[in-house]
Formats: sequence, C-alpha cells, structure tokens
Amino acid sequence: MNGKNWLGKGKLSAWLGLGMALLLTACGGGGGGAGDPVLGGGNTGTGSGTSTDTAVLSVLLSSTTVSAGAPATLSVQVKNKAGSPLVGQVVKFSTDAGLGAFSAPSALTDANGQATVILSPAQSASTGADMVKATVNYLAKDYSASTGFQLTATNVAIASFTSDVSSLSAYGQAGLTVTLTGTSSSSPVSLALTSSCTASGKGTITPSSQTTSTGRATFTFRDGGCGAVASTENLQISVTGTALTQSLSIPVNSPAVASIGFVSATPSNIYLRGSGLVENANVTFQVKDANNNGLPEQIVVLEPSVLVGGLTLDGGSTAVTKKTDKDGNVIVRVNSGTVPTPVRIKATLQGSNISTVSSVLAIAVGLPSQLNFSMAQGTINIEGYNLQGTPNTYTVIASDRLGNPVPDGTAINFVTEGGQIEAIKQTALSGKGIATATANFVTASPVPVDGRVTVVTYALGEKSFLDVNGNNVYDAGEDFQNLGDIFLDRKFDNYYQSSDDQFVSVSTGETQACVAANSALLAADVSIPSRPNTCSKDWGRAYVRRAVQTIFSTSSARPLWGLSRPDNARAPNGTCVAPVSLITHYVDDVAKSSNFMLFGADGLYSVPGAGVLALTAADANPVAYNPVSAGTVIAAKATDGLTVAVLGGTPVPSTSTPTGVGISYKFDEKTSAGTVAVSFTSPSGLVYSVSQYLSINAAPAGYASCTN
Repeated sequence: MNGKNWLGKGKLSAWLGLGMALLLTACGGGGGGAGDPVLGGGNTGTGSGTSTDTAVLSVLLSSTTVSAGAPATLSVQVKNKAGSPLVGQVVKFSTDAGLGAFSAPSALTDANGQATVILSPAQSASTGADMVKATVNYLAKDYSASTGFQLTATNVAIASFTSDVSSLSAYGQAGLTVTLTGTSSSSPVSLALTSSCTASGKGTITPSSQTTSTGRATFTFRDGGCGAVASTENLQISVTGTALTQSLSIPVNSPAVASIGFVSATPSNIYLRGSGLVENANVTFQVKDANNNGLPEQIVVLEPSVLVGGLTLDGGSTAVTKKTDKDGNVIVRVNSGTVPTPVRIKATLQGSNISTVSSVLAIAVGLPSQLNFSMAQGTINIEGYNLQGTPNTYTVIASDRLGNPVPDGTAINFVTEGGQIEAIKQTALSGKGIATATANFVTASPVPVDGRVTVVTYALGEKSFLDVNGNNVYDAGEDFQNLGDIFLDRKFDNYYQSSDDQFVSVSTGETQACVAANSALLAADVSIPSRPNTCSKDWGRAYVRRAVQTIFSTSSARPLWGLSRPDNARAPNGTCVAPVSLITHYVDDVAKSSNFMLFGADGLYSVPGAGVLALTAADANPVAYNPVSAGTVIAAKATDGLTVAVLGGTPVPSTSTPTGVGISYKFDEKTSAGTVAVSFTSPSGLVYSVSQYLSINAAPAGYASCTN
C-alpha cells in the first residue's frame, strides 16, 4: 500500500472527525469533553444528537486559586448544540476529591442558560488541587463538564475594625476601616459587613462585601433613622469562609418628630349602634420624622370632632392617649352612636402643636328602609308566553332611611310566580357608589293564562317613619309604615286571596290589623304586598319588599282598533266580526274586562283618498289585553296603487299596556280600493301579518255597519 495515499489530508480529517464523534457519543450519557481549565475559559461537555436535543455545557471559574478568604465564582453555561440557551435546567455541582464546598448544591439556569454558585474550600486550612464538575440532565440524558482548581490555606487575622465617628447623628454616616494581617497579592481575602440597623431596615452599608489583597478595606454606614428603635448601631465584620469576626458599636441619635399624618379609616362607613351591622372602625395615624419615616414610642392624644348620639372611642372614652408602634402608627377605635354623622378624629403629639385630623369616616343608618327600597325590571313585556329561556333582569336599589347606600353584602331575596329567578343576590357598590343588586331571570313554566307574572323582592330592613324631631330615632307617636307578611300577589291588585296568592314564609308571627299610616307618604300600594292581620302596633325591624309585574307576551300579535271600530266599518249582513272580551286589570281579585275590536276583521268603505289608520299593538293572549313583546318591529305594505308607511309605534317599547301604531295610506289617481298588510316581527323572528281592506267607494248593497 502506498504510504502517501494511505492517510491523505482529507481522509485524515474525516478519520479524526469520526473519532471525535464516537468520543462525544460515548460521553453524552454522562461524560464531559476536554478543555483548557484556565481563568477566563473552561471545559465544555456535550453529547451526540441533533442541534436541539443535545446539551452543551461550558464551565468557568473566576479564579483557579481558591481560598477561604477568596472563594471563586463558578458559572456554567448550558446551551443546545445549535447554540441556543437552555432555560430552567437544574445544574448539579460536585468535586472529585471533596475538597471544595458550594454555596448551593445545585442551581437553575436563567434566561441566558447560565447557573452560578460560589466555590469555597471545604476546610479553611485545606491545600491541594481538585476537579469541579457540573452535570445537567436534559431530555433523560446526563451531560457534564469539569475544570480544575487549587486550594491555598488562609492565615489571615483581623488586626483592627474602627469608625471615623464616635457617635452618629440621625441620618448621618460613618466611615469604617478594617485592617488585616496575613494577606498577599496571591491570596486575596473576601470580607462581609453586617449591621443591626440594616437588618431592621434602618440603615445601609456600602459596599456590603469586598475582596482585598492589601490587608485594608473600607466601608460606609448610612443611618436610616435607626435611633428611633435602638440606641446603638452594632456592626460585625467577618472573613468569608472562616470563623473570623470582629464587632463595633456606635451610639446613634433618634430623629425628631416632624409630622403626624392620617393613614386610613377601616371601614370608611360604619352604622348606627344597635343596627346589627358594623358599628366601629379603626382610625390610623402615623408619626413621622423629617425623612418621612415612622417613629415608635411617641405619645399621641386622640379625640373626636363630634360626640352626638353617644359616639365614643375605644369602647367608652371621649378622648384617649396612646403610644405609636414600631412603625410609628397609632390606632384608635371609633364606636358609633345613634345619629348618622361624618366623624373626624384629631391626633396631637403630646406636649407639642403638631397635629392632624382624619377624613373619610362616616356613620350611616345601614338597614334598608321600606320607602328607600325600589326595584326595576329590564323589560316589562318579554316574549315568554310561547318561549322559555327568554331573559330579563330585576335590579334593586337599596338605601337606608336617609337615602344612603346600604352596606356591601346586604342579602336581597327574589321570588316569582312564573319563570325562574336567582334566589339571593347581595348588594354591591357600583362605580358611582350606589348600592344595587341585580337578579337574572328566564321565562319558564308555569306560565299564567293571562301572561302576567308577579316578581317580589325583599330584604331584612326597617319600617319607614317620619322623624318629626330630627333625632334619627323612632319616638312613640311618630307616624310609621306598618308592614305585615309578604305574599305573591298573583293578580297584582293589592288584594290577598288565600286560595290564589302564595304566602312567603318569612312570618313575623304578628296578628294585629295593618293600620294605615296617617301620612300619604307612607301609604301602601300594589308594589308593597302586605298580608292583612299580620302586622304589629310597633315600629321596628321588618322585611322591606317591592313587587313588579312582568308580561309574558305571545310570539304572535292581535292588533286591535281599540274599544270601538271606525265608523265606516262594513261587512255583509250578519258577518261583522264580534269583539273580543279581554281582561284589563283586577280589583279585589275580580277580573275587569272590556270588549276590543279586531283590526282587519271588517272592511272600511267611503274612506278618504289619504289618511291614517290608528291601531293598537296587542298580543294574542287568550284572555288578557297585553302588549306584544318589547322590540317587536312593525311594518306595512299594500297592494298596487296604494302607498303606506308606519308613522310611529315601532319598535314596540317596554310597556305594561298595548301601545298605539300609526299607519299612513294614500291612493293614487287610478286606484279606489286596496289592502294594507301590517306585519309584526317578534324578537325571536316570528312574523305575524294581518290585512285591512280599504275602499274609497261606498259599501256594496247588502253590507251593513259594524259599529253597533
């Protein structure tokens, strides 16, 4: 074989590449590659695989010489073979001979794929050399890299630790000097300084640690108001990696009081004594120095601006004296009286003219009052007679007797005779500070035949009264609104019928007659259902309530002329369509009905060449005079020669009674008769249409008036 051709340049490179690939493949499961363990560089370990499923480790020591006084920083860079950092990988550290110790046995790679720990001698007097090894498990394979280091023994000692001041003024600073023996340029020493004041957040040290090879190091301590909590600043210098320490104490002066500030009133609203609601609040002040830091152990006098209604501090006093806590705070409890009022607390530093007053806090009544308890529904007439699942909402605004919002979390109950409604909602202050609660509702069985559903809401509150002497307390003889048990007034006529109306089981157990109040302001109505003979003769707590009626409108329409037909309505003898009798309302549980005339049932003759048809948009309820559902769109079209337009009444509004619709018409010069078709498109999309015949001409022979 020709020696020149056996290993040519290209073949030699290929052979070496194959050998290296085999070597790295063998190392990929747990071995490291080779490298030059020098300062500024390090070993690299990798494994076989693609550019993304293989880890590559680079190890770097800040110094290859490590001593107890001068530990080294060990940094490991973890990337994939493509050079992208591997983030969140756990890197484990070890030494072959156990001569080194780490600040942590493992570390997590950061956004740059780097993990860092401190390497120190396991024993301060150790000498010799060792290998440090970093290992990471990536995609179920171990990858590692290593580098060497040498140990030198530490023979350093602290010669002195001094300050350039004998005492420290408030917020002053001290220069600190440490002198060491046994150091050399080849054996630097790391020092760390700690402080009792910095530990309590009342001072700073610059720097907190440093390394010296000259045997001398300087630090600066700046006071942060430590004299407010301690009489001395206790400092300690230590040689890193050894047990060598030395202490130094410097007296510190307390800062002077500069101000008192109001911090908070929690909660900001409390309620009258005896209301059963929150009746006290904690008012907090802070005593501060010139640097705006809190000062402890300061004596503060606290007193309220008003004492009306028996308001007190801390359960019984009208003024209290207290010391500030470690943060300079002082807290006083305000207990409400019987009169609603804003309250301010004055805080004064004892023996000085430094003072301030609180804000925010107010005392309110708290309980919802009947006159101040209201409910509104989102839509009155909803398409629910033939459809289930049609939504609606019912919103309560709850106020106390002075019209202030009731507390957050006041429970509001809802009940209904048809459909489904959320049972309990709690009040919450809106962005404008109004106490409201909204319950969701959907149409569902049962559906009353008249399509009218009563919804009642109630909450524990108090009867309304007229406070004629202005003391905000009910006094005997003052007029009040008597309230009995709640019931579902199905016919919505303010008349309780035990066979029809459901009694709500929140009975007070009273059996007195419900005497009407003298003032019309306190009169009961259909929105305040109260079962007869369940009242008391006394003012006090009661379930405040409101009721509304919702119409479940049919999906189809039944437009009407109203109670009478147009005068020119005609039909062949004996064929006039009879009116429909519909319930309009109830009185004392008795239905009140009227006869309504059907739009389109009979022809109109002798009409003007142009005019307006006025009809009523009623639904097709079998017994009741109800509106079509809100949002129903009304349109009109006509036969040739007849022009029509809807003048008003569309879309149908939220209403409890049918609303009017105006349809204009006009014949052209060649047309004397035609038909107007009026369509009603419900919110669900159902279209119902009815036609009305119009003629300029007189009715044919044999036609009779339908107006009787």
